[in-house]
Amino acid sequence: MEKINTSCYIINFYLGSRRKTIEEYNINDRLCFLKKQIETLYQYKHSLNKIIFNFNMREKDFKHVNDLFKIIPKYIQGAEVEVNFRENIGGSYGAWNDLFETYKSDYDYYIFNEDDYFYTQDNWDNYLINKYNTLEDCGYLCIVAREPNHTNGYRKFLGMSVGIASSENLMEIYNNKNSICSNNANDYQQMEEVQKSFALSFLEIGLNIYDIRDEYRVSFGWTEDDGNDTHRFFWWNEKDLILPAFLIFPHSGYRWFMCLDGEMTENHTVTTVEEAKMCYKDKINYYDLPSYNPPNIK
Repeated sequence: MEKINTSCYIINFYLGSRRKTIEEYNINDRLCFLKKQIETLYQYKHSLNKIIFNFNMREKDFKHVNDLFKIIPKYIQGAEVEVNFRENIGGSYGAWNDLFETYKSDYDYYIFNEDDYFYTQDNWDNYLINKYNTLEDCGYLCIVAREPNHTNGYRKFLGMSVGIASSENLMEIYNNKNSICSNNANDYQQMEEVQKSFALSFLEIGLNIYDIRDEYRVSFGWTEDDGNDTHRFFWWNEKDLILPAFLIFPHSGYRWFMCLDGEMTENHTVTTVEEAKMCYKDKINYYDLPSYNPPNIK
């Protein structure tokens, strides 16, 4: 009998103020992301086994608890729904680490998400699992991977951390480090460092970082106040697998920026594990590797 893969989907929620977000959240309803996550999980087909809504809580957030439990169902499309509360330490990575530590090998795959990104294709979870398994040395399949360069400490890392990993590979990292990533970062700068070190953990065990550029385009919700609302990646594709809140909720228009760096072009060949490790060790940019072929941008 063919083995059926099991999956645990973890979404981390934060109920506080944000650097940049939609008006509906900041002005009207701090639970609007939760409501939309539930709506889209009903709307688009999936085969998830468990869904965990984690809330990184401050003391002032507990006033929302009664309303949370009125909104959250026990099951969505057959998947059991669990609610978890933890102290607001470590951001999403802290939540993902703590919940993986709870369940470990109980599930074959862990899919990690932020509260303000929404999957918008039927069977999106099956796509992630199948894509993950077609890449022979895949450690983590994220939405946007970034190549090593001087701006990120010459480390290959997750430009957009939402993604999937197998429990087998996560367990190898956990057994080496007693965690899959740090769970005690307290500010954005520390969390960005955790994001980079998380990716490095996979490279250290001989596994690579990949993204969804072969099949889907990506709109990244930009949080800097520079006039742009989204950054576009992989726009040679025509479909979106996942969308940021800014494009899910009603809006009157937005400004976007198209990323055309060499690593973001259609004919870019992603760095191998050894190339990425070489960049980090020797402090060189990916485009200075002897094997690098500059893209032909028309």
